[in-house]
This record gives sequence, structure tokens and C-alpha cells, in this order.
Amino acid sequence: MKQSTLTAIMKALVISVVGLSLVLAAFGVGVGVGMSQRPVTVAQQARPTVVERADPSPTAAPPEAAPAEAAPAEVPAPAATAPAATEDVAAPSEGTPTPTPMPPVVPTQTRQNKAALPDQAPIDTELIDEAWKLLKEQFYGNLPEGDDVTYAAIRGIVASLGDRHTSFLDPEQAEISNTELQGEFEGIGAQVDLAPGGGVEIKHLFANQPAQKAGLLVGDVVLMVDGRDVTQMDLSEAVSLIRGPRGTKVTLTVQREDQPRFDLTITRARIELPLVESETMADGAIEYVALSQFSSNSPERLADALKAAVDREPQGIIFDLRDNSGGFLDASVRIGSYFVPEGNILIERFADGEEKAYKRQGRYLMDGIPLVVLVNGGSASASEIVAGAIQDAGTGTLIGTRTYGKGSVQIPNSMSNGSQLRVTIARWYTPLDRGIDGTGLTPDIEVDDPTLEQFEAGEDPQVARAIEFLLQGK
Repeated sequence: MKQSTLTAIMKALVISVVGLSLVLAAFGVGVGVGMSQRPVTVAQQARPTVVERADPSPTAAPPEAAPAEAAPAEVPAPAATAPAATEDVAAPSEGTPTPTPMPPVVPTQTRQNKAALPDQAPIDTELIDEAWKLLKEQFYGNLPEGDDVTYAAIRGIVASLGDRHTSFLDPEQAEISNTELQGEFEGIGAQVDLAPGGGVEIKHLFANQPAQKAGLLVGDVVLMVDGRDVTQMDLSEAVSLIRGPRGTKVTLTVQREDQPRFDLTITRARIELPLVESETMADGAIEYVALSQFSSNSPERLADALKAAVDREPQGIIFDLRDNSGGFLDASVRIGSYFVPEGNILIERFADGEEKAYKRQGRYLMDGIPLVVLVNGGSASASEIVAGAIQDAGTGTLIGTRTYGKGSVQIPNSMSNGSQLRVTIARWYTPLDRGIDGTGLTPDIEVDDPTLEQFEAGEDPQVARAIEFLLQGK
């Protein structure tokens, strides 16, 4: 064997070991900082997650497993042959734009014959053992032990795929992440994303929760957690250090603009957030409904709120999907059907060109009432499916800022020891065949997100513009 080849392998394994040593500190504290829920007046970006569909493999977790936003449990996806609803079709509301058909996006064909690959991973165990022995003899630092070595190898393979949405969670991370779509979690009460220069950027703070009370601000970048550098971690690893059991403390090393970095100690708590929020605005003329996530019970909860809003016979309805980072595919189809009276909600397309159309299902609930959908950079995945279907159907007007651009579908596979491997299997497109992956949806009316000063003053320019549009028709 050439020395250069062995050196390259050793370097790769050392990198995995160093990364893993950081991950080990996360064990026992959980994953996620709560990345899908938000107060209804806030429009800050949130880290998007995956649109999930059922896993046909025998290793899939049963539906009764606790669903999670970061790694949802499997929920059966709607059948492609589901019949369209037979209710009367309402014409698009006055003042809503007529969408321009977009040219179809041609999928990238896979050139690899995966059937020819062996079922067992072609791993040179002798070479691995050789590298391990050298690391054991020479590496200045601690090495992973037990299953952590296997997890490091799996993460290395997954990382080599170059797809950030295909990911691996160890058993403890998977178990804790399975609480995300239940509307509550234990942590500091913030939405986060990876900072451009490394670290974790605070995108949104939940009102009256530990992070806000401790003085953390939107735009702050967390560089270290309890003394551990998180600037080279992926998001799930970093937030697993931040999140933890209520009553425990976590110390964050924070960079705030050009100020010197400083430490902030926060006591974690149980964070409970509403799934659906409703409000009557503009002296009863406008009904406002916000959805924070696409969980298994979101369709029923949202249907109740929409029916109550429609019964009040308003001049218009505002549907707020800002900072809603997604969830279950079947929930997005059912919810999209409330706002789209006929046709498809999305198209799912696989690497080999095969595609599957998801027809609307159930009742159309809007009764022709004018609709505005609020979106921003935190509206992702399932939120984009619904907003895209509404925009294509011309039954509502999108107001806000460009959405995140998450247009792929993952299967969450529950593995034999409780680990979870989420695998990208397809991309989805709007009913008019618009691809949004990496680009997002452009609102019909663009309005900047509220500034921190506006938020603190209780002002929301996007809601204000939606009310103006619905009352004046322009």
C-alpha cells in the first residue's frame, strides 16, 4: 500500500474521531432547540427540516412512535390515486394573481446501477484495523469507544454523499428528536440555524422563555457550548449540546456583532408552544390563523380553526406559515386541500424519472373567501408545499419574503438499535411543476421581515400589508 493512501485514510479517520469527540458530549442532553414553532407576530428564519413519507422497508418505525420535526416518525403518505373532492369548486378570489406556468424541471438521472452493489458494505476491515492501531498508538487525545466507532463510520459514509438532508442519528438523539412534533420540548426556547462563518446563529426567541430572559438576542452566534467548540459541527450535533433536561444549566459563548465574545448561562425549561393560533383583526373584518408545524394532528386542529374563521364571514383570512419549518408529507397534502379546491397539491419525482402526483383530498374549507398566506425564509418543506399549491391554484396571495427552498423528500428508517437513518429519496415540485429546492418560492407581494425594533414595539409590517391587501384588494 502506498504511504500517501494510508495517510489520507488516517487523516479522514482522525477527522471523524475529532468530530465524534465533540458529539459524545451531547449524549444525554438531547437534540434540537425547537425549530418549527414561533409566536404569531414574529418573522425570523428557522432551520427547515424534511418532508417525510412512509418508509416501505421493514425497519421503519410504527406510526405510534413519537413523531419529531427534526426526524418525524413515519406516517402513511396519501395515495397517488386518491380521488379529487367532489365539492363545488369556488373561483379564485378577486385580487389574487393568476400564476404563470413554469417550464418543467427535468430530473437528474442516476447513472449508478445500485442493484449491482453488494448488500454488505465493501469495507476493508484489515485497513480499518491498521488505521485504528496507528491512531491508538499515536493520536494525542481520546478515541471513541464501543458503538461510537460504528456511528462515526456511518456518519462518514453519509457525509460523503453530499446531501445535507440525508443524515444519521444515534439512538439517544433519535429518541429525543422524536418529541419535536408534539408541540413541546425541553431546552432554551430558541430557533437556530448554522451561522455562515461557523457556529449556531439565533434566528428567533420565543417570548418569555429562558433564552430571551437570559438576554440572548436574535443574530447572536453561539461559538461554544459548555466550553466545547461548535463552529465545525453540523446543526443537529450543535443543538444536541444546547438542548437538555429542564432545570439544568448550559453556558453559551456568544459572539454579538463586533463586540467581544461573552458567556451566558441559561437554565433550561420545558417549552410548550401552540400548534394553531387564531385571532380576529381589523374590527372583525379579518381572521388570522397561524400554523406552527405539520404534525400528525395539525390537519384536525387547523380545520377547526379555519371552520370557525369562515363561519364569521370575514372579508378575508390570513394564513401564517412564517417560520413553519415543515413536517409530515401527508399533513401537507391534507392541509393544502383546505385551500385548493381541485387538482394536485404536489408532484413527487424520483431520480430515475418516475413521478407521483398527490391529488387534493377531503373538503375545501375556504368557501371562496379571499386568502393571504404569510411566508418568510423560515417557511420550508411542508410549508412550501402548501404555499406553492395555493400560489399555483391562484386561490391565495403570498406576502412576505422568499421561502427557504427545501424541495426533497426523506424516508426516516428506524434501525435495529434505535438509531435513525433519514435518506433522501425524491424531490417534490409544485402542481405547475415548479422546482423550489435551493430557490424557494417568491411571494406575490414582497414585504421585509419585522425588525427587532418593530417586534419589540408590537408591529408587524407583513400582517399590516396582508390586512391592507384583503380590505382594499391591492
